[in-house]
Amino acid sequence: MAGAQVVLSRYTASILRQFQRNRSMPDSPSVPIATLERLVAFDTISSNSNAALIDWAAERLESVGAKVLVQHAPEPGKANLFATIGPQDVPGLMLSGHSDVVPVAGQNWSSDPFVLTRRGDDLYARGSADMKGFIACVLDSAPRFAAARLKMPLHVALSYNEETNMHGMRQLAGHFASAPVKPAACLIGEPTSMQVVVANKGAAGYWIRVRGYSVHSSLRDDGVSAVEVAAEVVSFINSLQRELRDAARHDGFEFPHTSVHCGRIQGGTAHNITAKDCEILFEIRALPGQHAGEILARVRQYCDSLLPAMKRISPDCDITFEEIFDTPALDERGNTYLAQAIMPLCGHFTPGRVSFGTEAGILQQIGVPTVVCGPGRIAVAHQPDEHVEIEQLHQCMRFLSVLAGQLEQGLALGG
Repeated sequence: MAGAQVVLSRYTASILRQFQRNRSMPDSPSVPIATLERLVAFDTISSNSNAALIDWAAERLESVGAKVLVQHAPEPGKANLFATIGPQDVPGLMLSGHSDVVPVAGQNWSSDPFVLTRRGDDLYARGSADMKGFIACVLDSAPRFAAARLKMPLHVALSYNEETNMHGMRQLAGHFASAPVKPAACLIGEPTSMQVVVANKGAAGYWIRVRGYSVHSSLRDDGVSAVEVAAEVVSFINSLQRELRDAARHDGFEFPHTSVHCGRIQGGTAHNITAKDCEILFEIRALPGQHAGEILARVRQYCDSLLPAMKRISPDCDITFEEIFDTPALDERGNTYLAQAIMPLCGHFTPGRVSFGTEAGILQQIGVPTVVCGPGRIAVAHQPDEHVEIEQLHQCMRFLSVLAGQLEQGLALGG
């Protein structure tokens, strides 16, 4: 271990020298504005197809000699992309991004969200920060990687449906599990202001559906109001959050506890009818080392305690659960060496931890050490007038330029 630390220290010093030189170079890589303009023009809201974007990116990568796999999804119109630049028979570093974006409906945008608009030093469009800015940097850097004599290959991955159920990365991870060679490590370019993030919370979402029994409200005790039962469930979930605040804590996160949240509730037909149906959209964001299933079991147990009284009125009454997504946390205990290797390339030396979910935990589960680092700020993601700072794209391009030099030397990035 001591020898590895010496090697890493020398490696870090070497990277720092290159990074500082690269920052002041007059021919530092240009910002990929034209590429970002094209990427945001693809309306890849998660409910839409991403095929056109994937095909366009595949052509860009194939034009510089990359070997490209387009992995079609069971869902029509959806696909992943996996490309390799450099040797095909050894594990490499994967740069990964999701191609889908969140909806714009109901948001008050100052300009067309699918037309890149520059205002001062910022570029506005849906996906500019989350995360087509990173993808644009990777695509514009592909010729630099292709021209290098890489000893360690560079992989590029673009996934579908990250913003909904993360099925794209799960499908791609399934491919890696059976492939002759899987990536040695991965960097996911979610917006972190180019800080290396070593941990993120898990994210799980569920529909809780309550089936009641309808009667005229003047005879309310002869019926079961699904709305009122759902309200009891929401109240229990709120009390559960109070318990979680007194349980495990990780001060590296802005909200240092596991969280539960009811984001939507809908049901009922009229003021004078006991509601037959009501449903709750419920999420869990678990700290690394904790599992959403344990918290879900508590909610199920509470719901089970409500059923006997409901069913005494009508055997058709019920409470059911439907999983929408369940994505594991990224645990920093699995990526320490990778983070130490990547941080000097970015010019940031303090690792970060975030509460939003990423695809990193899925890759970590199949043995691919993963960190998160990309241009832009998560605070503007999913918001009207989403934008990315041009300087953030400059930083990302400089990072990728230094990275190409390191892969050319064949330095290992994983532990």
